[in-house]
Amino acid sequence: MKKLVCNYAPLRFLPYRETGEFVNLGIVLQCPQTDFFGFRLVPARKFGRVSHFFPELQSDLFKKAIKGTSLKLDHIQNKHRLLPSLQMVDEATAQRRVLEFAEFVRIREGLIHFGETQLILHQDPEQALDTLFERYVERQYAQKKEYQETVMRNRLAQFLQQWKLNHFYRQNETIGDAEFKVTMPFVHFENETPVRAVKPLDLDKDETTEIYDHGGIWVNRLARLKERKRLPRETLFAVRMPESGNRQKAANKIIGELTALGVLTVPFADQQGLYQRVRQGLIIDN
Repeated sequence: MKKLVCNYAPLRFLPYRETGEFVNLGIVLQCPQTDFFGFRLVPARKFGRVSHFFPELQSDLFKKAIKGTSLKLDHIQNKHRLLPSLQMVDEATAQRRVLEFAEFVRIREGLIHFGETQLILHQDPEQALDTLFERYVERQYAQKKEYQETVMRNRLAQFLQQWKLNHFYRQNETIGDAEFKVTMPFVHFENETPVRAVKPLDLDKDETTEIYDHGGIWVNRLARLKERKRLPRETLFAVRMPESGNRQKAANKIIGELTALGVLTVPFADQQGLYQRVRQGLIIDN
């Protein structure tokens, strides 16, 4: 079967344009030869998947953006063939569709915009659309979840800069002694003594075993630091928690063990509470 030329672009949610961080929400694809226009989007109800990337965002912001975009895409799709067909259209129609697609997906200001337009050859545009959605969207969520704490750490660094507190914290500093050391992402020193350490902790795992394993690693590390009298007098974990059920119970168990060590915890999404904690005790010139 003859392969068709398909133009496509990833649809991206970009709430912080200054940092360039985004998450792929979907794919739009056009086959001008057959007058096909299709799209696949993450459902608005799946905000939890987006919060893996931007845990501090309110769901209403995302849902409003994705709903508006879906309505626009529906409107455009209705201008094309209502039923998919592999029958060719005339050259003038195909050329007009190419220009319309290029205009629609050009980068604009806003929370949602399109990535670079690319080309794929495929015998069935609908199958191509499904394949691209799996590659750009489904696989990205799986990969991103593996390093969620890196995303959280980058966001925390951004917060400190916005709050004009970044110069109080050194990044990726080692605390401990010659026999046992732990690297913390943000550490405040007084006379070269680490007195406050701040770290994001992702406990929103798929399984309770993962929560106990990951949280337990940090409970053990901090317990060793405390035993050796090397734990900073204020150690703060900004925690991403499961919403409910046994996973939340497991996460609360880890929080209790951290609290027993004298470690402070605050929800990562609670920016005001996080701000108060990382600012507390600092000598700030007004």
